[in-house]
Amino acid sequence: MIWIEHIIRFVVVYLLQILLVNNLHFMGVVDPCIYILALLVLPAELNKLWQLLIGFAAGFVMDIFCNSMGVHTLACTALMFARPYLIGWLVQEDERLVGTITSVTLGWETFIKYIAVATVFHHTLVFLFSAFTFRAFWLTLIQIIASSLLTILLLIGWEAIRKK
Repeated sequence: MIWIEHIIRFVVVYLLQILLVNNLHFMGVVDPCIYILALLVLPAELNKLWQLLIGFAAGFVMDIFCNSMGVHTLACTALMFARPYLIGWLVQEDERLVGTITSVTLGWETFIKYIAVATVFHHTLVFLFSAFTFRAFWLTLIQIIASSLLTILLLIGWEAIRKK
């Protein structure tokens, strides 16, 4: 039953990303990637191989719709590789994290840190590999920061609405 919830979340978030968010480019700089929410809330105890495969598939789907030639696949796979380490770093040793990662299971403070670090990591990879040069370093840095901030706010908003 829990997997049906995750599949529905993937479909809804991806449809929002593909049909709405991909068509909104704020000032030509801000390009939020809300689809990473579907990856970030997967159960913490999910097998690492499955995490990598899901990350690869999720990024591949985004690459198809964004025509981004593997950038999202790379970023999502790397994000899912780093995710267990990120969770281990943020969650206390005595806490046992089981099930879907939410503000309830982590607490708001830890959840926001988790979303923020993961989003900045993902966006850094996406924008650095999209630019694939350091010539436009400052523009790329502005894209990373602005897109990360908007994505973080949208993901926190999604969680706040979902919680109610």
